[in-house]
Amino acid sequence: MDTLHDINIHLENKKESRHFFVFLWIMYALVYMTKNCFSSAMASIVAEGVFTKSQVGLITSLFYLVYAPFQIFGGFVADKKSPEMLIKIGLIGGGISNLVIFFNQNYYVILVSWVFNGIVQFALWPSVFKIVSSQLVRSDRGNNVFLITLASSGGLVIAFLIAAIIPKWQYTFAVSSATLFLLALILHLYCKHLDPYMKKDYDVPAKAEGVKHSNISNVKLFLMSGFFVLLPTVLMREIVNQGSKTMSPTMLMESYAGVSDSIGNLLNILIILAGILGTFLIKFVFFGRIIKNEVTGLCALLTFAVPFAAVLIFVGDIPVWLAVLCFCCISTAITGSSLLQSYYNVLFTRYGKNGTVAGIANAAASAGIVIQSYGLMSVSENFGWSAVSVVLTSLLVLSALLVALAIIPSKKFKRG
Repeated sequence: MDTLHDINIHLENKKESRHFFVFLWIMYALVYMTKNCFSSAMASIVAEGVFTKSQVGLITSLFYLVYAPFQIFGGFVADKKSPEMLIKIGLIGGGISNLVIFFNQNYYVILVSWVFNGIVQFALWPSVFKIVSSQLVRSDRGNNVFLITLASSGGLVIAFLIAAIIPKWQYTFAVSSATLFLLALILHLYCKHLDPYMKKDYDVPAKAEGVKHSNISNVKLFLMSGFFVLLPTVLMREIVNQGSKTMSPTMLMESYAGVSDSIGNLLNILIILAGILGTFLIKFVFFGRIIKNEVTGLCALLTFAVPFAAVLIFVGDIPVWLAVLCFCCISTAITGSSLLQSYYNVLFTRYGKNGTVAGIANAAASAGIVIQSYGLMSVSENFGWSAVSVVLTSLLVLSALLVALAIIPSKKFKRG
């Protein structure tokens, strides 16, 4: 089998499958790190007076403004073309973009380069999700979906560690560029190694999975499953997620005299680690025991986060440790909810739509990052950080209400 050109293939060798998953995890964590170069360096950039918060926010928001619609296209393509080949396109294109920024920090050059980066990564995440949920050894797929959700948090930790210790923020892009080129080379060689181990899928994958409605239209499938109702909540949840993890260093630095940009980045690592804890709690404590349905769990987690976001309305007046604690609790709930969303997305594998659903959901999340990156930064500059916390609280409340509407359709969909 040709891994870089075939699509209906999978691994049955458990050892090779697990080794490949470890590579995929590390790869996506590092890709996520490179996507957050500006977010992690924002406190340093603002402190140096290079760009304003709104300018940095615009760079990030433009990336996700083009990234979001291309994710929908990427999801469809990932179900039709080799995901390994599509990942290589994203890695090489991202490496070029980061290299240009390292050598030229003109604001408009950065804007164009970062937009290009958003376009070339159109199918990277849908392709990773496609491989994890349908191309690795079948017995490991459930655990692999859980573990791959941790990769983004791992990437954020790496991004903020680099931002905290690197002497100049520009060097972040040199590191990112070299990392992406190296990953592309390793992926190419790894796929050549895996070719002899790849097996052809069943002739009719949906039938083999016991699906009764393999020819159902996307619109009807997404309506009956409650997926369309959940989409706006994915967007709002990501605004809160990114707001709590990427804006907290700057918020803490500007709200508390004793918090520098480096300390803010280090405190933010605690917030990211709290998110990782949330994922483990969902996997090993709550899901399948207390939480039986993915969408019901989403509603509970969003509701749990509301009071902590409300306390942050008083940021600057409350002790810094309490502000960090509230961010940690929000991060725990929201990151845990991302795992439940991934479990929900896997249900569409029966219909051969797992890449499509992953792409559409990632598009909605990316649209949320656009709003967070520029919109919330503008709110902070014009109205202060308390106003940002009011927005986050309102979004959590509205999301919980919308998710509640999808509980009944999701239960029917899960039963088949």
